[in-house]
Amino acid sequence: MIKLKKVLVPTDFSESARHALTYGISFALEYEAELTLLHVVENLTVGYASDLFPVPMAEVFQEISGYARAELAKLGTEARAKNVAVEEIVVQGKPSAEIMRVARETAVDMIVLGTHGKGMLDQALFGSTTERVVRRAPCPVLTVRLAEHEFVDGD
Repeated sequence: MIKLKKVLVPTDFSESARHALTYGISFALEYEAELTLLHVVENLTVGYASDLFPVPMAEVFQEISGYARAELAKLGTEARAKNVAVEEIVVQGKPSAEIMRVARETAVDMIVLGTHGKGMLDQALFGSTTERVVRRAPCPVLTVRLAEHEFVDGD
């Protein structure tokens, strides 16, 4: 018997991540599990970033985090409308490392994530973050491709 109490859905707000959320919500509903939505704000290289942004890096992080919190709140509202318990987390760091850290610390039973992120390089490399998570995750990982063999209805 499968027992899922916590499902983690990392998101970069891409179409692929949005599609994975459909699966995460479905699993949370089916197993009456809590859904954790996670966004990782990547660290900016200080030298490079300071040339581009004449503002302190803490301010940049706060602005990006504010956007991420607002977007996660929208996704959380959508899940709550379907009677799913939701936790929203925004952290800073390397996405694959932070996804695995949050999975361990919050004792998630399954990670659901899209195969391709927002960046062109990420898409060319099968979603390097996804690949790292699949290889090192502390729990089962469901990777979701866009419009392939669907077994979840988005409604």
